[in-house]
Amino acid sequence: MRGPDHPWIDQTHAPVYVWRFPASATDEDVIACCNAREQWAKSARHPCAWVVDLRELLRVPPHQRKLFADHLKRFEAHDVKYNSGSAIVLSNAWLRGIVTAVFAITQPKFPNKTFSSIEEGLKWAASQLQTRRASMRPMAP
Repeated sequence: MRGPDHPWIDQTHAPVYVWRFPASATDEDVIACCNAREQWAKSARHPCAWVVDLRELLRVPPHQRKLFADHLKRFEAHDVKYNSGSAIVLSNAWLRGIVTAVFAITQPKFPNKTFSSIEEGLKWAASQLQTRRASMRPMAP
């Protein structure tokens, strides 16, 4: 199951997608990544999960927080229907504040939890996806 085609998104564990944010990005970079996810969502019709790796982030201007919050609003229908959970990997309190600020603008309507390592996030996201898939299976007669 192919995920969004963008250099920030690792598809090694698909349909658990690892989204690694760089230390800093231009507005155009952020918009391009958001556009790639929105294009993908138009045809992606399968349960998935995300590991959002924010550990490298050093700078996120307020207008980029807004760009991302607006993206989450546009992506919400896909998240509600298909996102089994988003593991958010953070390395410090400043990043936790960034996530809180974005989620204050657009409250997520999908399961999410913060972690300090990719491994913990991947384990949780895979578990969320497995639970989701199990709930979708028809019961045996």
